[in-house]
Amino acid sequence: MRTITVGRDNSCDIVINNSRISRIHAQISLSGNGYVYRDSSSNGTRVNGVMLNRGGERMVMPGDAILLADAEALPWHKVQALLPLDGGYDTDNVTYKDGIALIIFGYIFALMGGLLGMIFGSILAFSTQQTPRGKVKKYKPSSVTNGLVIFWMAVFFMAFWLTLRLAI
Repeated sequence: MRTITVGRDNSCDIVINNSRISRIHAQISLSGNGYVYRDSSSNGTRVNGVMLNRGGERMVMPGDAILLADAEALPWHKVQALLPLDGGYDTDNVTYKDGIALIIFGYIFALMGGLLGMIFGSILAFSTQQTPRGKVKKYKPSSVTNGLVIFWMAVFFMAFWLTLRLAI
């Protein structure tokens, strides 16, 4: 398991030049689809507002508020560059749906200028699913794009048909 170090010492993987930061303030390791943060400092670390004292360890995720010695925020972009989580969302076991039936019905109803085209399009474009790292789209990127096209086609054709109806 690869581990990186954070601290004031030039030998650390992530160097933070601040006198309150210990020479080797912490070690960070990959663990599943997150990280294990181990504090080895004399001034401690706050993880999401909770103090983690010397020798303490905690599972953390990108985006957690980690404040070293109440002085410096952990530079997550550097952690992720040195210890990338495997393939982004694949580590969350996300399975994207194809949405082909919704695409077909959406285009049919959008061309007819119907409300159902807007409904199918918005389902494809805006549906999300919960993962350990937050919400992500439910459908494949190509299906999301089709959903937006279907939605706006339906809006356009509904406006077109309404204009024709009012003109007659």
